[in-house]
Amino acid sequence: MRTIIRNGITFHRSDWKVGSINLLVEGGVIKQVSTAEIKPEPTDQVFDLQGRLVVPGFVDSHTHLAQSFGRGIYDNVHLTRWLNYLSHFFDLTPEEIYVAVTIGCIEALRSGTTAVSEMTTLGEWGEITIQAIADSGLRCVACTTMGDYREGDNPPPALTTNQALKEAERIFKKWHGKAGGRLTMRISPVGLPACTEELMRGCRALADQLGVGLHTHCCEGETETADSIERFGRTEVEVIARCGVLGPDTQLAHCIWLTDRDRQLIAESGSNVVTCPSTNTKVTDGMPPMPALYKLGVNIAIGCDGAASSGTYDMLQEARMVSLLGKIASNEADMFPAEDVYQMMTENGARAIGLGGQVGLLEPGYRADLTVIDYPQPHLIDEKRLMSNIIFNATGKDVDSVFVDGQPLIWRGEFTHLDVEAITAHALELMRKGKHLYPRPSELK
Repeated sequence: MRTIIRNGITFHRSDWKVGSINLLVEGGVIKQVSTAEIKPEPTDQVFDLQGRLVVPGFVDSHTHLAQSFGRGIYDNVHLTRWLNYLSHFFDLTPEEIYVAVTIGCIEALRSGTTAVSEMTTLGEWGEITIQAIADSGLRCVACTTMGDYREGDNPPPALTTNQALKEAERIFKKWHGKAGGRLTMRISPVGLPACTEELMRGCRALADQLGVGLHTHCCEGETETADSIERFGRTEVEVIARCGVLGPDTQLAHCIWLTDRDRQLIAESGSNVVTCPSTNTKVTDGMPPMPALYKLGVNIAIGCDGAASSGTYDMLQEARMVSLLGKIASNEADMFPAEDVYQMMTENGARAIGLGGQVGLLEPGYRADLTVIDYPQPHLIDEKRLMSNIIFNATGKDVDSVFVDGQPLIWRGEFTHLDVEAITAHALELMRKGKHLYPRPSELK
């Protein structure tokens, strides 16, 4: 069946001016893009946008969706202590994992996100997470993290290097390509502070064997980054570079504590960087040095990270933060204009997570993953300044409709496939009963 999405407006990439758009979708793929009306056939499914703004679905390039149940618990602490709290206290039951991830998916969809790059864990937690995302209707690049080295006073690794790699391969073969192709996977060493060089090299070898990319945390915390120097005599980036981890198929989350040489290595390798500004500021990771990477030509994408650290899965809020932090960090008022940040959360994000050429643009041959913004509204008018207003003044609350593969998951503000009221009530019940989610103040030292 064909789907026609008509009477919309959009940003035309040649000059970013706003103009009309009509889309013909077949088999979940955009077949035709036209400024003129596309005449429907009697059997076509037709959605009339009535002048609303349609853009590529937002790509959240680094998420931990189960952390929706951790929001507000571990506030007002620095990253190192925050990581310690999370590893010791944030232990969900299978039911809680599924509902927590579903709540995160609802928030992401409601905010216009159509694709996430989810970093979860090996084992039952990870597989429940993947199932919940698949059930939500989101497109997902799932990554089950591996670590084989004890970081700080965290619990020791449960698996050896070889066991971790074998388990990652098993989960990959079980889930890659599922959910009608909406679900793909990458290989994910959790980050050098919790990995040996042997595991890093093994992850690169496994990713090459399976024909996919890598997703890892990198230089997130000052203490953790300094530990690398003590442990290896080199920076994190230098170590993972010699392990073969860097490359155009790799996404590096955070990248705060970089040396000049680190930035050069990332740029020369073609690696992608995912910035998570709400997390970096809330748990005081440090100022994201994105302007310097941007000037070196690094592909920069945006991630909401986990709600336990960022507080939000709203990509529009994150996009605004990226631009404002970039301006103040560089003291350059023209750093990260609205058009650049718009690209970071659409086509740059798609490229970073391995979906380049598939999503992120409204062009023939791309999947019909679309976000519709309610327009006009008092805070968004008019068309000549709309790009700026979307980035600096819009939030997820302005999202009207969301399509994945040309089918509406949200239409006119209402979910078409999820009973949000029932899911929210279930989540609230679990949170109220989950005393283990709230450690005693005496434990938080």
